[in-house]
Amino acid sequence: MIFTKLKGFVDVLGASWVDPIRSFIWGGATGGGDYLSPVSFTATPKGANQAHLTGISPTITNASQFRYVRAYNADHSLAGEWFPSRLTPFLWDSTSAYLTVKGADWGSCAYLVVELNAEHRAYAPSEDAYQGYSVNPEHAWIQASTLCDETNHADATQYVYVDFEAYRYGGFQLALDCDAGTVTATIQGSYQDDGVATQVTADYQDVTNALFGVASVVSAAAPEEAMLIMSTPQSFKWLRVTLVYNTGGATGDATVYFRGTY
Repeated sequence: MIFTKLKGFVDVLGASWVDPIRSFIWGGATGGGDYLSPVSFTATPKGANQAHLTGISPTITNASQFRYVRAYNADHSLAGEWFPSRLTPFLWDSTSAYLTVKGADWGSCAYLVVELNAEHRAYAPSEDAYQGYSVNPEHAWIQASTLCDETNHADATQYVYVDFEAYRYGGFQLALDCDAGTVTATIQGSYQDDGVATQVTADYQDVTNALFGVASVVSAAAPEEAMLIMSTPQSFKWLRVTLVYNTGGATGDATVYFRGTY
């Protein structure tokens, strides 16, 4: 079964929709609302605290146009982030197109993400859009993981988590089974970003029906498979999959895959 809610999808993305892995550009000069555009630029790490930027037009003129730089590991976890400040000043060399962040160290990172300030984003007339984000390599904006792969799980409640902060779209593939009783899966989300909560301790609310138009996915003494697909952008801090095994004999099986993109 495939569950997805398409209402508002065209309204949000419109005719300008492209593969969200390719670029991350917000805004429109004609006031048409937020949309994705195929404009992008590349930020390539050079040494511990420099990045070479290519593909920006018109040329960046000064360091005040940058909002932040984030460095990510190969597993897409955040290695570090830097905002312009007295301790971490941003320096821009327009001749060489090198951005230097004093005090930064991203020498061992897999890729960088650079964001420009909204009021300084370079405008691309051919796309009628503003360049907002850069990522290199582009495929790094995909997070794919196996959240669980259980066989004959004891009757209990199991939680598995997704750190959704860097993503806006995603989907779950579930395969549930049991010999008797039920195995039930639901999805919860959390916006709690107070610097105290962790993905385990955060307050979650059920979003299964709101996102996917179904209350739950249930295996009732038979195999049950489902694709839960987000069709509109989301801004959760964390997502949680709750699996309730109630088989009366530890016969519950559950496999859950997740794949997210910006």
